[in-house]
Amino acid sequence: MRDCKIQPTIVVAAYNRPLSLNRLLDSLSKASFKGYSNIKLIISIDYGGSSHVAKIAQEFIWEYGEKEVVLQSINLGLKKHIIYCGSISQQCEAVIVLEDDLFVSPEFYNYSCQALSFYKDDNRIGGISLYSYLYNEYAQQRFIPINDEFDNYFIQSATSWGQMWTKRQWKDFLEWFANEECESKQLISANNLLIPDQVLCWPEKSWKKYFIKYMVDKDKFFVVPRKSLTTNFSDAGENYAYSTFRLQVPLQVLPQQYKFSLLSESTVIYDSYFELTSDCIKGLNSNLAGINFTTDLYGTKNLDKISTEYLLTIRDTRKASLSYGFSLVPPELNIIFEQPGSFYTLCKVGDCLKEIEFKKVKQYAATTSDIGTKKLISLIVYNTARRFLDLLKTN
Repeated sequence: MRDCKIQPTIVVAAYNRPLSLNRLLDSLSKASFKGYSNIKLIISIDYGGSSHVAKIAQEFIWEYGEKEVVLQSINLGLKKHIIYCGSISQQCEAVIVLEDDLFVSPEFYNYSCQALSFYKDDNRIGGISLYSYLYNEYAQQRFIPINDEFDNYFIQSATSWGQMWTKRQWKDFLEWFANEECESKQLISANNLLIPDQVLCWPEKSWKKYFIKYMVDKDKFFVVPRKSLTTNFSDAGENYAYSTFRLQVPLQVLPQQYKFSLLSESTVIYDSYFELTSDCIKGLNSNLAGINFTTDLYGTKNLDKISTEYLLTIRDTRKASLSYGFSLVPPELNIIFEQPGSFYTLCKVGDCLKEIEFKKVKQYAATTSDIGTKKLISLIVYNTARRFLDLLKTN
């Protein structure tokens, strides 16, 4: 038996995608559970989907412990279904929750148990991700975390593409969620400075936007692995009208002993916008240590909500206090190593323009070849044309 006092229960959330569920279960059956025994698998199927989904779940042979198939009697919808799956943690010590369009690495359980042993007593950890990001879903641009000596980093954004919660972590969220429901009908405040505007616009069926609000309110973070233990097929379903490969990431194949970092000592901490925090940047560039600034390298933050005097940004400005080029990836390295240029600027918030300079977006697109950036270019062109037409009308 490996050194893991708690063995998380695996919980699969399924609804109406038989091929997806079959693919996920096949990857689970081929995963490595060497050194573990009596691992429980629960497959929860929301009501109203294809009968083939229940048949696949019931016929699936699980060789590593007890298997339970839960057929929901009413249609819960995505948010309530994930909350149900997370709440199974209250009957055990921890759960790994996998939606049916995921695929797991052979080493996903080994990683989960090692991470669980390391972080289970840290009250600032809101959950443990099995998915490693290569895409910033709010900026619709690629995302590359900066490197350090550890096998993880931290982010103040919930992951829904393979995650683990302990009994205590989920209990804390449920208590917060119940209080939010009692105190206000509008659970997500549009005035919250630290939550992306895109998240505020997500539909009510999203559990994830509530968990992000919870982490911001309680100053908690997700642990994220540098090598992904799950990947996302994004099959057509409740969240996607059609399949996309945008969220596919490389999977870890070989076993390893992980080296985890403490949140209190880490220099790789991202906020809910996938922006490296100003404290981390100051720790890596001492010339910025005495400046009170907000990081906005993707240009996604609402200027009306910035509370610091300065902004470190991709946006154009009337007057820059400091400026940096765009020759290194990820973008934070240009500031950390003080690359010459004017792509990123440190400026007073009042001197910052809301629009991102078009030539900067073109340069970013040429470097990243990212479809999201191309969408951003189209949006900028549209907004420029709209402002021109408005100007003609007023004159």
